[in-house]
Amino acid sequence: MKPPFISRRGVVASEHPYASMAALGVLEEGGNAVDAAVAISFTLAVSQPALNGLGGDFMATVLRGGRTTFVNGSGWAPRRLTVEMVRGELGLGSIPRYGPLSAVVPGMVDGVHAMWRKFGSMEWGGLLSSAIRRAREGLPASPALRAAVESIDGSYSDANTKRIYSAGRWERVDLSGLAATIEGIAEHGPEFFYRDVGAAIADYVSSLGGVMEPDDFSEYRAEVSGTVSCTYRGYTVHESPPNSQGITTLLILRELEERGRGRGGAVGPREMLEAYARAYSLRDRYVADPRFVEVPVEELLSGGVEGGSTARSTGGGDTTNFVVADSGGMVVSGIQSLYHGFGSRVTEPSHQVTLNNRASDFSMEGPNRVEPRKRPLHTLSSVIVTRDGEPFVALGTSGGHFRPQQHALLIVNMVDRGMDVVEAVDSPRFLWDGSSVIAEEGADTGGIDARRIPYPGSTGVAHAIQFRGADRIAHADPRGEGLALGELD
Repeated sequence: MKPPFISRRGVVASEHPYASMAALGVLEEGGNAVDAAVAISFTLAVSQPALNGLGGDFMATVLRGGRTTFVNGSGWAPRRLTVEMVRGELGLGSIPRYGPLSAVVPGMVDGVHAMWRKFGSMEWGGLLSSAIRRAREGLPASPALRAAVESIDGSYSDANTKRIYSAGRWERVDLSGLAATIEGIAEHGPEFFYRDVGAAIADYVSSLGGVMEPDDFSEYRAEVSGTVSCTYRGYTVHESPPNSQGITTLLILRELEERGRGRGGAVGPREMLEAYARAYSLRDRYVADPRFVEVPVEELLSGGVEGGSTARSTGGGDTTNFVVADSGGMVVSGIQSLYHGFGSRVTEPSHQVTLNNRASDFSMEGPNRVEPRKRPLHTLSSVIVTRDGEPFVALGTSGGHFRPQQHALLIVNMVDRGMDVVEAVDSPRFLWDGSSVIAEEGADTGGIDARRIPYPGSTGVAHAIQFRGADRIAHADPRGEGLALGELD
């Protein structure tokens, strides 16, 4: 078990000590929560290369002055990636899970910069200094990193991915190419990445049989908008709007609140599983990129639409998230990912950018049908819960398609079961994979048959900050390598 960090000033929790330390340094220098989030994001891109990186995506929910803002740094499909190309030219029934066709244009760099441009207070380049230094020094190959590299055996991987990241236990991985890339972003902003680095990535992907072009990068822009929200037993839950699956969390909570009426609000595991199935069926039928498909958000949240007959089987993914709060009241819940371990398993060698495999989540028909410059239905989302306009908890977790269940379970633990943030995160969990239940030892499944796994198990790595009076309680999940830190009172 890990201790929380409790402070009345700035606090942070992330999945790597390097990232938490970088954020704490920014907070102690007078930076705000978004400044600290920039430092965390780029440091995680160096220190957790199997989970995230410059070739991945980024989303964040920011709370400032009682208002929430959503930052959408999810990437879009290359212009040439179409159903006709996949089916006709390649003769495939779907986009491959890995390889040069499985990636979208990465949105992480512009997403983080868009967040900083709107809310940041410190100079951009300086916030990337910790990430540059870590990359220059080389990354010690932890047991987790070595296991992640070994796990790509037997699946697609270009020659560079394993060559770059393979190292003996605690030997240093040479990331000098990545360091130079981040230095360019620090000096010239995202234009350097989406112009110079993007052209190199497009050329490399094309050499492997992919369809990325330089314009797919140079024309990319992240988006900033409002969040999507619902009330739950007197609290307001702010989630990531479509193309994110974040609305699924709200659909679960709406269903749970309805099922708990007349029973003192109590719901058990069976009711939770039924709520999961209905929420995912609605997600799969209606949620996609709203620039291409009309997503009936209000009707979904009011219960005015019907779901499909089945829900798509859920599944995990490799993701990393963080939460940070400053002494001035700004809060950030951020999340970033390559999707599966090392994403597409394609790494451009000179800049050492490993690409995501988000395009593999497109379908060949329906609202999530692949189209040029479309963003896929995205598993990333982040949550901030408020009460009477004041923050109650900021949280995030890894887990891919499982994420809405995890968010709902953590909120139920705190709101309905009266747990504090440490109890809520540390408690054994159960997950529904679309057909069966996976449960950590000690999890209450209400008598439902479940495949039991050891505790703590692979049920997602969460980070959270609870606000209790003047105190902020930051906590890092024992299921991960993270650390909670904060400024001294």
